[in-house]
Amino acid sequence: MFEEIIKYEHINYESTIAVWASTIIWTCFYNFVRYLLPDIPFTHPEWKTNYTQSFLMVFSLGYFIYDLIWMYLFELQQEKLMITHHIYCIVALFKMLFKGTSGAQATCALGSMEITNPFLQYRWFIRSEGMYPSALHSAMETTFYIIFFLVRIVLGSYYMVVILRQEHNDVDFIFLALAIYVISWMFQINIIKCILVKYGFVEKIKYN
Repeated sequence: MFEEIIKYEHINYESTIAVWASTIIWTCFYNFVRYLLPDIPFTHPEWKTNYTQSFLMVFSLGYFIYDLIWMYLFELQQEKLMITHHIYCIVALFKMLFKGTSGAQATCALGSMEITNPFLQYRWFIRSEGMYPSALHSAMETTFYIIFFLVRIVLGSYYMVVILRQEHNDVDFIFLALAIYVISWMFQINIIKCILVKYGFVEKIKYN
């Protein structure tokens, strides 16, 4: 039994390292590709998806499938919102790949939203090394919360308005944009609940 526990923790640690490294590398790549664009992609839904954007979406598709399987294997089925998020991303990426347009919008959104992921994974490393509670853990957690709010909620709200006001966006893309926006707000509500519980503003509540 002890050997099984060690094996479990070892595989779990390696999987998290793979996710952490890939999110750092590909978030940088996403945003590098974004800065090569001549204008804000959300104002140009008619742009054709190019090879680089397709490659990035295929990679992201593989990542979300891998992470979904990882959550199942490590019995994280209780993370219902995260599972919903991953299933949505898989469906949305398939849709964008077969659509042939709006690839710039999709990769820009991915690059922005995945900025928070490395901080989330690094927080897991800190906890797994027994450094909780600690100043480092608090700093990493606070950084994650702030960036998540600024990117997913503030910037996300701005781009949601841009998308809704754009005449050339089709119904499918608007629906997908609204869906991830709602999911982001659900994550934000959970974060707020977590903060309220952690700092004793309310009694312990279920936030997953």
